[in-house]
Amino acid sequence: MHSSLDKPHPECQALVDELRLCHAEHPYTKFVGSCNDIKAALNECFAKENAFRRKANMDKARAFNKEWKEFKEQKQAAAAASA
Repeated sequence: MHSSLDKPHPECQALVDELRLCHAEHPYTKFVGSCNDIKAALNECFAKENAFRRKANMDKARAFNKEWKEFKEQKQAAAAASA
């Protein structure tokens, strides 16, 4: 299964359009694999898109965790200095 084709996929839009066209041109043979090559390429494109999004999210989370750790250390240092 592939993700929803209604959502925007800028990197994969050409393949999405090609798959939709294949399904329109082959309404019955699509069930026996006439569009499988396009679908495999689309799945590969979606996997690359997901990997890029995962990396961006991981970088964002690491930056947040670093800032949070620094904030906690400053707060602990201030508490220790006032005690």
